[in-house]
Amino acid sequence: MGLIVYRHCFASARGNSSSLSAALRGLRRILRLSLCFLGLTGLPAQASDNPLSPFASVEDAFTLRQNMSYKDLVAFIEKRVKEPESGGAGFFLIAELMKQTGDYRAEEYYEKAIAASPDEAGYELFYADYLRNFRGPQRPLFAKAEQHYFAALEKLRRQPSSFPSREVVRARVERGLVALYQEDGLPLAWVQRGSDLRAPFLFFTSTLRTARSTSDLDEIHDVRDFTAEALFAESALRLNRPLTQEELRGLARVKEPTAFLNRVRVRAQSSWLDVSYERRGIRDAQVTDFFRPDQFNRVVIDNFSVATASTFDLAPAFDASLRAAWQRIEREGLVEFLPHVKERVRQKEGELALSRFFGPDKTDLTMTYVVQNIDPEMANPPRRDRRILGARLTYQILRPLSWLRDPLLDRFATRGWHFFGGFLDDRERFDAVEVKRNDFFVGTSLNGLGRFDVTLQPTVFKVQVTGDRSQSSSQLRADVTLLYRLLDEEMEQGIPQGSFLGLHPAFVHLVIPLRHDSSRDGLPAFENDRIGIGVDSKFFALSLQEPPSGETARFSSTAFLLGVHYSRERFPRLGRTVNLVDVNASIGF
Repeated sequence: MGLIVYRHCFASARGNSSSLSAALRGLRRILRLSLCFLGLTGLPAQASDNPLSPFASVEDAFTLRQNMSYKDLVAFIEKRVKEPESGGAGFFLIAELMKQTGDYRAEEYYEKAIAASPDEAGYELFYADYLRNFRGPQRPLFAKAEQHYFAALEKLRRQPSSFPSREVVRARVERGLVALYQEDGLPLAWVQRGSDLRAPFLFFTSTLRTARSTSDLDEIHDVRDFTAEALFAESALRLNRPLTQEELRGLARVKEPTAFLNRVRVRAQSSWLDVSYERRGIRDAQVTDFFRPDQFNRVVIDNFSVATASTFDLAPAFDASLRAAWQRIEREGLVEFLPHVKERVRQKEGELALSRFFGPDKTDLTMTYVVQNIDPEMANPPRRDRRILGARLTYQILRPLSWLRDPLLDRFATRGWHFFGGFLDDRERFDAVEVKRNDFFVGTSLNGLGRFDVTLQPTVFKVQVTGDRSQSSSQLRADVTLLYRLLDEEMEQGIPQGSFLGLHPAFVHLVIPLRHDSSRDGLPAFENDRIGIGVDSKFFALSLQEPPSGETARFSSTAFLLGVHYSRERFPRLGRTVNLVDVNASIGF
């Protein structure tokens, strides 16, 4: 009853069309809200006969959040926690409010709601959504989320087909499972989960990427690479003179990388094991002889990798994930003067990610450490090794802001206002010479400006070579990225009705990146401007047959990504302009 009174009061307050002054209307609204608050806090919430009551409770929770300060909402939650047993609907409302305030006790109250209303599939759905989308350090709390999605499906199977909310909840559960498994790839084998459902545990992923680019795939520091190549060619170790304009123009070249990756993943709920192989070829990637800096050769890389990761629920301290990878890399074309010499690289990589709520906002910290031992296949090779240390810190403002879409309305990625920063420290040794490369970046993203996201990110690139200050340089990059959602997956509550060749559209994004690179120290020749346009899209296939009673259902879904980008880059000091293209397609990711 309290919830009904509250909704009625807020509807009345919002709908007031009196001709009184704005001040008087505001005063009357405050009085109404105060009376409603007193009425709501004084009445225990009872389980509603409405089969959509979980959805109504979620609406109530948002109404409270929109019309209370954070401090008042916390006080309201504490008052409700101290009240006597309030039934499934009451526990569920408390859980939803705790989710909105970043209170880790939300798990406890979702569990209480489920125990109090054991036949309500909607509580399982919203609990699973919470574990998948709001909790976890950039990865969901997979095992618990999967458990509650499948519990919802089992409860739905016991409900008659005429049950009013059955199809609504079922569609939401299926869509949540698609999002939960979307990174894994194509399911190949299944294992029993619960009494009458099977979940995938073995997956296959395949990715194709190709480009005309000024850098390799996954690399962004072309301005630093071109500058470092030019400075080395000019140094006393090589030409011992400034490069000509034509030689500098030649270094600002277009590379053509192409990469194929195949991966098999074995998932054991919140842990997984990957075995993968990638072959990459990069045309014109390396200067063959720095005495002739306009001559280039192809680089070929074969990468065999084994990786494992696990996610941990350590609330109320934080959520955490650990990832470790071992790679055996063979590459050809990177040794100067000897483009056919191979190098064998043994690489170890570790990653720690932590996340924690601070009030309604969330912080993510990711730290990565990579060690490489490099062995060229040549007589008396130089001692080679490389160490990379990186970190990124993100603070997500998830509290409601009037000019942004409410992040807690999102089911696939919390938007809001994000601030981030980080660094990369990369040290590579060639006998007694160490090359030190550093990236430092900060930025902010406004996500949910209607259909738009806007990201601003300045980055500083630096390189230093021990014993030779003439090869040191630094650059400043200013990046602006505008994203427009042609098709927003948050707008579809369940499985999209339309499909093409069995594929349902999830999202289609138009992306417009702009950037400017300027020199802070060292050679300024490679300062540039770039503007681009691209389309990124995601589709998925879904299979969940409803077998006869007593038989086992099998869930299967596969996500597909496709991206096409074009950009135009201008080097004004060199009088050079290049047209660049990037295409990627993948099953899983």
